[in-house]
Amino acid sequence: MKKVFALMLVLTLLAGGAYAQKKNTKVPPSAATKTTKDLSVQSVKMHDARRLPPPGVGMEASLKEVLNNRKTIRQIRPEEFPPELLSSLLWSAYGFNRPSEQRRVVPSAVNAQEFDIYVFNREGVYLYNALENVLEMVVEGDHRAEISKQPHFIEAPVSLVLVANYDRMKMFKEESVRDFYAAVDCGYISQDIYLFCASAKLATVACGAINNDTIHKILGIKNGRAMLAHPVGFGR
Repeated sequence: MKKVFALMLVLTLLAGGAYAQKKNTKVPPSAATKTTKDLSVQSVKMHDARRLPPPGVGMEASLKEVLNNRKTIRQIRPEEFPPELLSSLLWSAYGFNRPSEQRRVVPSAVNAQEFDIYVFNREGVYLYNALENVLEMVVEGDHRAEISKQPHFIEAPVSLVLVANYDRMKMFKEESVRDFYAAVDCGYISQDIYLFCASAKLATVACGAINNDTIHKILGIKNGRAMLAHPVGFGR
């Protein structure tokens, strides 16, 4: 009888653990909403992280070619986006070109580095961790269609959402000044996305007509704003 009871207890605990793992589909929000470095949150993120290949693919064009080819392309094919291109795209948008100094490829007002770049694809939503060159899972599931009513986001295999984290901009006492610099810094990132797409022969469009409230809810944004979104893929 004791052996039967022990076996039933073990099976109950295993079933409960499996249910908890299945139910826990949402990872705690990123640094866009938290300032504490909770070790348990970090360990969950790294467990759900996807390491990217080293950036470099798609950067072979000259500056003249890139500037000549930069343009908006709204017709995007739904075919899969290679991780090698995604790595180069994210590095071009917001990577560190001087990692030892933690300096990025784009400038920011008083070096606030206030932006977080989120990647929306079929599998889920990820935060780009530039220092580790990984994608950290934020929430599972396909949320691309929730970014905007525009059809580009349903068709494009990948969309980048640029979120200004106001917790990193507390040095600006006036909201109007803060918002101005956030908009300027967002423009730098957006242009780098365009330039990489021109180099790699990809299609993209900068979209400001996005569902901010919905995006904030998905990402758990408390003190920030989704400024722009870029669907990216191969042009039709």
